[in-house]
Amino acid sequence: MTIFSVFVIFLLFFLMAGLLVFYFQTQQSLRDITHRVGQLQPQMTARSPNTIRTERAAHQDRLVLLEADLNQTSRETLEETELTLVDQSRDAIKLCNDELKHTGEWIGMPFDFEWAEIFSRMPTLKARYAASVEGLPAVDSPSLTRDPGSTVTRQK
Repeated sequence: MTIFSVFVIFLLFFLMAGLLVFYFQTQQSLRDITHRVGQLQPQMTARSPNTIRTERAAHQDRLVLLEADLNQTSRETLEETELTLVDQSRDAIKLCNDELKHTGEWIGMPFDFEWAEIFSRMPTLKARYAASVEGLPAVDSPSLTRDPGSTVTRQK
């Protein structure tokens, strides 16, 4: 009986040793897989909130300058380059706002404004932009609204 007990104890010992080796090898494999997956993900460098706000302010300043120019001139519509400037500034401001929201640095009013709030503070530019857009044919773009019943012009 003693030989049988010793055999069972050795068998249990080797079984436990095998399970421990299997456990540690599995943990090492999972660590390696996690490391490889971490290397596959794109490494995004987070910009500082001040850098994002500075970029947004630069685009907003271009629009303010255009607003001032429109107040000094008596034009009723915008030129194509000015329409492009408004479109590019809108997209850049929205991207900056989205980046601030994504990083958790969005403060909100009165420090951070959405595009609609910024654009509403420029009534001359907004009116001339609307007048210019009404004269252009509708544009189909994947970034515009997906409502099939509406016809959307250049405004997003």
